[in-house]
Amino acid sequence: MKKIILLCVSILFLATIASGCSNVSTDNSEDENVKQENTALKSIQKELEEANKNLKERVENSEKNSNNNEKTTQNDTQEKSYKPGTTDRIPVELAGTVDGDTAKFIYNGSQQSFRFLLIDTPETKHPRLGKQPFGQEASDRTKELLTNANKIEVEFDVGGQTDKYQRYLAYIYVDGKMLNEILVREGLAKVAYVYPPSTRYLDQLESVQEKAKEEKLGIWSLGSAFEDNQASTQQSTTEQPATNNTQSSNGAGNSTTQTPNNTSQKAGSEYYPNCTALRKVYPNGVPSTHPAYNGKLDRDKDNFACEVN
Repeated sequence: MKKIILLCVSILFLATIASGCSNVSTDNSEDENVKQENTALKSIQKELEEANKNLKERVENSEKNSNNNEKTTQNDTQEKSYKPGTTDRIPVELAGTVDGDTAKFIYNGSQQSFRFLLIDTPETKHPRLGKQPFGQEASDRTKELLTNANKIEVEFDVGGQTDKYQRYLAYIYVDGKMLNEILVREGLAKVAYVYPPSTRYLDQLESVQEKAKEEKLGIWSLGSAFEDNQASTQQSTTEQPATNNTQSSNGAGNSTTQTPNNTSQKAGSEYYPNCTALRKVYPNGVPSTHPAYNGKLDRDKDNFACEVN
């Protein structure tokens, strides 16, 4: 009996020892797993920190590039605004049309009047001439082209930017095509107001004008009606005396005043068919006392023909 009891006690003792060893083994295994997990978490954390660092650098570089691009754009814009004599085309927005050769655009943030360079269209509401043939057609055509254009641009020449009425002088483009040229080619405008050095497209405009004349389009279908201001406002053919000329007599040392009748050419003795031809010789126009003066070329009847507008 004692042997049996002793055997049971021995078995229980051995079982207890085995259980303790098993717990120690389990604890060691759990510690190892925890260590591995911590190592993995640290690795992931390090990767995230590296990724955040790279992302931050990219954002900073992107902001720097964006700022540089904005500065470059601003500089380009400023340079263009100070170079009116270049062939740069400056985008504008239509504010309204006035007649065939004048319109209003939003330019430099405000509404400005623009007179189309190198051309003249018939009048629609002139206080003296009234409405000329094809004046309304020219006005309607300009309005049509500007209103339907997806893009309107202006181009300045090398001369002055404005006229005496403070209107900007420019070539106008509708969807890439020059409006000045379109009007001349369709016989709704003629080449006029040629003031060097703003003559960049003079040859081009005169070329299409010749085609319009040959085809008798628009104003050219009326012969010289537009050129002569409808032949209704011609002045009388009475010649005006030239101004007195004072010249020094050879060897006498005295001044002698000569009368207009025996020394000066009379007005009209030099003939030019239009202001374009006259300005090639007299760029600023001529007064009524000048030999080249022609009443038909004095459109505003101020006794000065083909003056700078």
